[in-house]
Amino acid sequence: MTLADREVTIAPHAIALTIAGSDPSGGAGLQADLKAFQQNGVYGMSVVTLITVQNTLGVGHVEMLTPELVCQQYDAVMSDIPPRAIKTGALGTGTIIAEVAARLEECDTPVVVDPVMVSKHGAPLVDDAAVIAFRETLLHRATLITPNRFEAERLLDRKIDNDQNAFFDAAQQLLELGPRMVLLKAGEFEGSQLHVFANGENIVTLTLERHNTDQTQGAGCSLAATIAARIALSSPDDPIADRTRGAVDFAVAAVNHAIRFAPNYGNGRGPIESRMLHIGD
Repeated sequence: MTLADREVTIAPHAIALTIAGSDPSGGAGLQADLKAFQQNGVYGMSVVTLITVQNTLGVGHVEMLTPELVCQQYDAVMSDIPPRAIKTGALGTGTIIAEVAARLEECDTPVVVDPVMVSKHGAPLVDDAAVIAFRETLLHRATLITPNRFEAERLLDRKIDNDQNAFFDAAQQLLELGPRMVLLKAGEFEGSQLHVFANGENIVTLTLERHNTDQTQGAGCSLAATIAARIALSSPDDPIADRTRGAVDFAVAAVNHAIRFAPNYGNGRGPIESRMLHIGD
């Protein structure tokens, strides 16, 4: 498979917004989100929540923006170019999370919440107050949440066993926190990469080939952003449950391709191949 195998179709009215932190190395955060939007033919916009000093070797510093500045950015964008989908990533503090949640309550745009709590290198990006704010405010507004197992454990305040039934139970309990749908990134399970999707009516597993690589920086950001992009591309007249499930299936496959063909940039945990995020089968 080569990058020339597929063409990107541009949809003029497909617009998406990311509310996330900045990664100057381009592998994760809002930079990864904007690449995912662009690669899928979606016009991307961004609200910056925090600035990191990082590269593929690690995170040196995290600087939070003020809630006022985050909200001013959001208001400026939403009043001028309304998006068809919104994705949230690293939000930083409980105050920012609550303020963003309050703003999102004022619109009916589909929202994909990636509850980012730690960088790929292990640097913490939220405190306990932020986890509480996720539970009490933002999750209630989410169309879909995309936690990994660690994030799910913090949201549920308990450990999740490495067992398929335990993953199902966790996905159901995450639904009870308020989101309409859940994509739990369970991680490695029986030699494969396992995700669990729950929508309140059904719980299904998405099993993918696991690639033996540590070049996965930005995989979670890109997954949620690609889902948001595919929702933005879909017809607003179709049921949001169908639009979201189709977006999830596409994005999971696309990110798996992007991990397989990671370009090995940098001297540490490098980024996935974002130029393949439009290949979802």
